[in-house]
Formats: sequence, C-alpha cells, structure tokens
Amino acid sequence: MSTQAGAERVQRRDLSSERIVAAAAEILRAEGEAALTMRRVADACGVTPMAIYHHVGGKEALVDLVMDDVASEIVDMELVGETWRDCLVSFALSFRRVFIENPGAGAVFVQRPVVTPAMARVTERLFELLAAGGIKGPAAGEAADAVVLVMMGSIANDLTRTPRVRDELVKQLPREATPLMAANIESYSQRDPEQRFRTALSWLIDGMEEGARPQ
Repeated sequence: MSTQAGAERVQRRDLSSERIVAAAAEILRAEGEAALTMRRVADACGVTPMAIYHHVGGKEALVDLVMDDVASEIVDMELVGETWRDCLVSFALSFRRVFIENPGAGAVFVQRPVVTPAMARVTERLFELLAAGGIKGPAAGEAADAVVLVMMGSIANDLTRTPRVRDELVKQLPREATPLMAANIESYSQRDPEQRFRTALSWLIDGMEEGARPQ
C-alpha cells in the first residue's frame, strides 16, 4: 500500500458528517453556494469526493445539512425581554442576524425553502411566542407567515442592495414625475438596516395585537 493510499484510508476513517458539514459551512459562508461543490468539500477534508458521497448523498443534501446547522444557532439562542412582544422582537433579530452574518446561508434561505429539523424547531418557537401573546387559531398561521416574510425581506434587502441605492431610483425620472418620492427620498433612502427592521416588526406586531383583540 502506498503512503498516500494509507493516509487517505486514515483520513477517511476519521471523516464524520460533522466534519463535512463544518467544512461545507465555511465554504458557504466565505464564498457562497456556487463555490460549494463536493470536490471543494473533499479537498477541505483531505479526502476524495467519493468519501464525501459515502456520508452525504449529494450537494442538495449537503446544503440541507449546512442550513440545518445554521438554523440550530437560532434554536439555541436565549431571547431577551420581559414580555412576549420583546421576546418576539429578540427572536426575529436573532434570526435575521444569523443569516446576515452568514451571507451564503442567507442567500439560500431567501432563494428557496429550507425544510430541515432545526428549521421546524425554529418555526415551533415562533408559534410559541405568538401563542404567548394570545395569537392563536388561524390568525397564528397568518401572523407567523407575516413575521417570516418581514425577516426574509430584510435579509434579502441587506444581502443584495448597497446603502443609499434608492438615491439612484429618484434620478430615473424628472422630479416632477415623482414628486412624492422626491419629497421623501431622504427618509426612504437613508436607513439603518436593523433599525428599519425593528420599525417594520413593531408595526407588524401592533397589527397582530389589534387583530387578536376580541371583537
């Protein structure tokens, strides 16, 4: 047996799903999904691609494992707040922050459904927070969907748009053609992303509380 073959056998014996996911997560975080190939992951683990396939069925399954690992961070985060509303804001901020700090995973999240065990636990936690605020029954599903859409929109916006890009939008037509946008462009364009997210979420929760009141 050659030295190289022997080393490969040792590395393959030490290979685990956790090691593969960690290597894949680092590639996704640093370079995005396009760079995440079975060969790149194999190189990072010091094995052949076939060794990776032995543990993971293919790239789609590997991406799911990475996304599940990312979502598990949200499950384990401690929420800050004394009221259900405070805890819901803390939950949404944590969710947003995890994907903003991991842009590769954030891009996957906004581009297609993430259906994994950890994401199911994250979703259950969201429903628990809504239930604590008295939002139950059919309204709970609608409220949860609204929260997810706001989080998804904020993540997508921050990952794909440069600061003050809306300044360019107002230049596309004569100002007399867009007087309202021109009048509001400063507040519309200049934005602290997290603060805007907090504001949108606050308005959304106001509507939830109003809708949950007995008629």
